[in-house]
Amino acid sequence: MADEARSFTRGLFAGELHDELLFPFPKPLDDTNPEEAATVRRLLAALDTRLGGLIDSAKFDDEETIGDDVIAALGREGFLGLTIPKRYGGLELSSTAYARVFEAIASTDASLGVFIGVHCGLGSKAIVLYGSDAQKAKWLPRLARGESLAAYALTEPLVGSDAQHVKSHAELSADGKYWVLNGEKIWIGLAHRASVITTFAQTPVERDGKMVLRPTAFLLEPPMPGFRVVETVRKMGIRGSTQARLEYKDVHVPVENVVGEVGKGFAVAVHVLNAGRLSLTAGCTGGAKALLDSIAAYAEQREQFGSPLASFEITQRKFATLTSEVYASEAMLAEIAQLATKNEADWSLEAAIGKVFASELVWRAADEMVQIAGGRGFVKPYPYERYLRDARINRIFEGANEILRLFIALNGIQNPSEQLKEIASALREPMKNLGILSEYAAARVKTALGATGTLDVTVHESLKEHKSYLEKHVRELKVATERAIMKHRTDIIHRQMVVERLANMAIELFATSCVLARTQAAIDARGAEACEREIAVTDLFCVESGRRFRAAREALAGQEEVVDDARRAVASAMRQAGGYFADDPILRSAGVGEGAIQ
Repeated sequence: MADEARSFTRGLFAGELHDELLFPFPKPLDDTNPEEAATVRRLLAALDTRLGGLIDSAKFDDEETIGDDVIAALGREGFLGLTIPKRYGGLELSSTAYARVFEAIASTDASLGVFIGVHCGLGSKAIVLYGSDAQKAKWLPRLARGESLAAYALTEPLVGSDAQHVKSHAELSADGKYWVLNGEKIWIGLAHRASVITTFAQTPVERDGKMVLRPTAFLLEPPMPGFRVVETVRKMGIRGSTQARLEYKDVHVPVENVVGEVGKGFAVAVHVLNAGRLSLTAGCTGGAKALLDSIAAYAEQREQFGSPLASFEITQRKFATLTSEVYASEAMLAEIAQLATKNEADWSLEAAIGKVFASELVWRAADEMVQIAGGRGFVKPYPYERYLRDARINRIFEGANEILRLFIALNGIQNPSEQLKEIASALREPMKNLGILSEYAAARVKTALGATGTLDVTVHESLKEHKSYLEKHVRELKVATERAIMKHRTDIIHRQMVVERLANMAIELFATSCVLARTQAAIDARGAEACEREIAVTDLFCVESGRRFRAAREALAGQEEVVDDARRAVASAMRQAGGYFADDPILRSAGVGEGAIQ
């Protein structure tokens, strides 16, 4: 990552708007790459026609697997080579094209989305980004055709997806020909079917004259002796995809199977996870859009009190809010996909924001679908309860949303805290301990490269008020950030309720910026009169987003920390009691007074 890399979200915490990163809004693929647009359309058509008859979501859910016939068809149509370079037989889609295809896949079936995401967005992607020429030549053609499947094994029982602190360990053999790998991994998608698995383990390396442990990435090739799939797990949702627990006992991994450099597996992990978060943003956005269509169709045909549900204002409120949020999620997806192609941009925080926003959106959409469907939403054979079960995992995948909020804000406040060196130093270690700080996001990103606190672009009259509020809110985030730093100093790393509010403010500002860029581009292309609906949805989103921003800001500036003290006190009492601690208000607790139950 170049030293001059810019981050839109980092700039927000410093009161800076890098509008050149988001404006103008990305043009459609039809304008920028007609050939690739045609490829995307071919894939979408195949998904509807030739694959449509094979994709049976209820069957995937009941049987807890995706059939070999479906996988073979995916390979024939090119879906297993989406991210693989053309010279190895793949389609080599740009991040934008990949996002659009993945959006369609995930909205067709959530388990299928996980399957493709693991194979293309994680397993194959690691080899594409960091594999040697020999590794690429050996694996990528087979992976593109679907003759082999790829998996990505990072998560462990004790440390989760913290690549910096994995417990798996590898030692170089005495003859230097192989690494002896020991460890355990959990929740590994496709592991029971994969022919190649990118995995991670601590290895001894020399740093500043001392031997230390640093993670290294390896390619495992089941069935290497000592490698074992211990079990596959049964799940609440996405049941068609399969996750496994793996065991490594003295697995001999040839030295030529190291991915990238020894001791630099952390960079492999975080770069690949950024791509995974782009996939999740796309999949959740597509899922929410499909759910909105289902909600609209059901509410129009379902009558209550002699009128369709869609005629009730409380239903229309749901329509409007979800529509505005899907519009925002699409806008963020397009911007993040474009940022991923810019060498001068660090998009790690934006990928995290997209994942948080879209995963929470698809959960709300699925919940509203169940609510509107009523009793039918809770039972089979209606698909609505499955939609809800499938949507739940997204807030956990690729970094739990709570952790990603800390990642966003702790990274964001680094630059404003540089004036207080002890704070800047303290910030680095906690973020490493959280396993969420990429090497290139740590201290190499500069924000003040000509950025200002204003949005220096021309917007239509209908958007000017929203632009003014955005600039005002950016100033307010800067003030809130500086106050939090000065008030809590090094203790801010432990004030996670404060940090979470800062993250929520930044999320709203990024989303609003993307929405304004999208709507301005639509007005430029078609004129304001033809964009009345887009302007209306922008008005709604900006107002509701602004209210959420203001609530977080007021919580930071007001008396919310008094409430936070109460929260900490109650949590401490609960922990000491090992659960709920108040006396039963109806019956005396056992052993207290007369009438105690023996």
